[in-house]
Amino acid sequence: MPWFTRLFFVLCRLLSAPFLVGVKPKLLQFDEALHDELQGKPVCYVLRLHSWTDRFLLERIFKAHNLPLLRASPGKLPDAERAACLYLPVLAGQRGGSRGQQTMAGLIKQAAQGDYPLQIVPVSIFWGRNPGSETSFFKLLLGDGERAGALRKLLIIIAQRRNVLVHIAQPLTFDKFVERKQDPAAAAAMLARLMSFYFSRRATATLGPHLLSRQRIVDVVLRRQSVRDAIASALESPDENAAAVNKKARKMAEEIAANYDDRMIRALELILSWVFRKIFAGLNIYHIDRLRETANSRQLIYMPSHRSHFDYLLISYTLYVQGLVAPHIAAGVNLNFWPVGGLLRRGGAFYIRRSFGGQPLYSAIFKSYLDVILSRGYPMEFFPEGGRSRTGRLLPPKKGVLKMTVESFLQQPGRSVAMVPIYVCYDKLVESASYVKELRGASKQSESAGGLLKARKIFKSSYGSPHVAFGDPLSLDECFSHIEPNWRKLAQAGDRSFVPAVIDYIAQENMERINAAAVVNPIGLVSMILLSSPQRAMAEDELLLQIDHFIALLKRLPYSPDVTLPEGSAAEIFEQAARTAGLSRIEHPWGPIITATGKEAVMLTYYRNSVMHVLALPSLIARFFRHSQTVNEAELIEACVLLYPFVKQELFLRVRLEDCAADVKAQIDNFIALNLLSRNAQDGSLSRADVGTETYAVLTGLGRILRETFERYTVTSLLLVQEISDTPAPRMDIEQHTIEMAQRLAILSGREAPEYFDKNLFRVYMDTLIQQGLLLVEERDEQQLLRVDKRLEALSKRWVALLGPDVQQSMQQLIRKQAINSGAEAA
Repeated sequence: MPWFTRLFFVLCRLLSAPFLVGVKPKLLQFDEALHDELQGKPVCYVLRLHSWTDRFLLERIFKAHNLPLLRASPGKLPDAERAACLYLPVLAGQRGGSRGQQTMAGLIKQAAQGDYPLQIVPVSIFWGRNPGSETSFFKLLLGDGERAGALRKLLIIIAQRRNVLVHIAQPLTFDKFVERKQDPAAAAAMLARLMSFYFSRRATATLGPHLLSRQRIVDVVLRRQSVRDAIASALESPDENAAAVNKKARKMAEEIAANYDDRMIRALELILSWVFRKIFAGLNIYHIDRLRETANSRQLIYMPSHRSHFDYLLISYTLYVQGLVAPHIAAGVNLNFWPVGGLLRRGGAFYIRRSFGGQPLYSAIFKSYLDVILSRGYPMEFFPEGGRSRTGRLLPPKKGVLKMTVESFLQQPGRSVAMVPIYVCYDKLVESASYVKELRGASKQSESAGGLLKARKIFKSSYGSPHVAFGDPLSLDECFSHIEPNWRKLAQAGDRSFVPAVIDYIAQENMERINAAAVVNPIGLVSMILLSSPQRAMAEDELLLQIDHFIALLKRLPYSPDVTLPEGSAAEIFEQAARTAGLSRIEHPWGPIITATGKEAVMLTYYRNSVMHVLALPSLIARFFRHSQTVNEAELIEACVLLYPFVKQELFLRVRLEDCAADVKAQIDNFIALNLLSRNAQDGSLSRADVGTETYAVLTGLGRILRETFERYTVTSLLLVQEISDTPAPRMDIEQHTIEMAQRLAILSGREAPEYFDKNLFRVYMDTLIQQGLLLVEERDEQQLLRVDKRLEALSKRWVALLGPDVQQSMQQLIRKQAINSGAEAA
């Protein structure tokens, strides 16, 4: 290195050092094993742009993490002791002069000899999170400029010193590119193209695509042909005039459109960090690395579960602090109240009315807006359940926004899009008090500024930890191919008959993948066990025993690879749950008794429902041993296969129907390995332990997890067989009678689970009966009439056999009483 170059280099380092001292970079997706992977090999770090400050910052990071240091002189090849830094323009031959070309020639020559295992490590540095919508002088001055001059770079360092993201990618071996190309120069060119694409995708994943202003998006929406056609249709009414309709259309578009502002996102991050520290013990995030990998190659559409108003805040916050773009969020128009509405809008929220019925102009504008933001590549988030679950279960998905998303994709089918399921749960729900009131019959309170002021009382309590788990992403084009392999040709020909099936498949698959990413937190696990006791009370030692066995079941045969289980001993898990659940410990000479009463017991059903699916199939198997010492294994598998579709549909279980028999067999083997069952090879029977033993108590508790679900199935099946065995009956009447009977049974049996008579769950069960051909539907006078297939009576007997004699007796009495009353009314 010439003396004047060395002098310039030293001066730059000295001048930049005082400003870089205060820089706090955040490493994204950093693998600590990278040091071992690079040890003893020549390393060349590749940066997207030439920057002395970026290089000096990297030197500090490399030293802190024991990575190869930048010691190779300019124009010299790196070796095992001295790493080099190469800039993308030099790699692509766009700049660097003869020295740059000599460096590339040396790399190519060395790689061609096959004895130079050069490791190419792309490094991305982002000063700030500005995606490039800048029009104001201030934002241009302080944004992450690609070719910032010395003064501007200094201002950027000062302004963004605590908002610097660094991503060190996994290394690429250069000689592999030489192997794929006969000409080493062609290999270098291919590497340059790969690096260019990589840096572009990395920037999009971290910063997002370039933003259009809100006003420009509104103008684009209103100019689209579908909106112009809707306006023209509205003008056909004699009561409308062009000025009024156009004004109405613009008002609708402005009601919908987000006003995404990266400065507001940054401000919200600071505010939410403070809020979350006050009310939560910490935020737990799962599977974020897989999501980052997907973000590098695909536009993301997030489809989370919805249990709290905190969901969208937590998800956007999590994505932002993890170095990903906060999405545009479809929010209910009920949240568009002062002052929250404007803040959320600047944070990426766009607003949607609950119903589009009878509003063709609004429908056209909303669809057009959705198409504009998706075609621009913005990440988006919407809640497929529509509203928050008040029971902890996933609600049946609503498909309106999903349908629009799929239709938008078909307009540009070359885009790479992935749907991302997200499982969100809480150790203690912030809205628990209001949920208990609503589940007991109180009307839902509308969101308002007054309600927001009342919410300040949440700072007086601790809510444990929220959990955000990103499920296995679902490739949109692969979904199309799964339903129709020739979908591209059909779409080009104008045939979209396959689209409804694709929408149904995505809706179901997304919900199943949400549950596949479940986090079994301590309160969920303890709730499952404690509520399995008839009086919601259990000896502490028995409760701890069941915690150990339930975790052992899930560890030996996990529900899915993405499920997260609580850590620690059974006693530690119980103590974590007790701190947030309001459990009571009653001291007794024979040992403490744990119990839950009142509203705490109601909320336990919520936490149980959010995780009960992970033990649904084991619970179904265990239920057969509730009243039988021995069961034939083949008959058990056959019965489980028969009943499984109903449980799968309600709880969105991941095991496919065709794989059910094999999974039941695996579960039985798991029971045997844990001594919960024993197998008699001679007669093919399975036996449980004797009453009074510990393993019997565990098996019984396991079988009670789905007890209330089986009771709902039973009462519905019996009522259907009784009421419409001869003549068809209106579906609405049958649903109402079933709910009323379930309400009465809940009172008589002391059930505290509000979902026991949830109309949505009864509808899901009836829909599954229709899918299985056990209920037949007739359309008459614009209403659905139901007719029973004879096989339903046999199914109802299967359900009855799973229940205890007391519940069977109560149900039979209610059914007979209903039949007598119906006969009297008919007479």
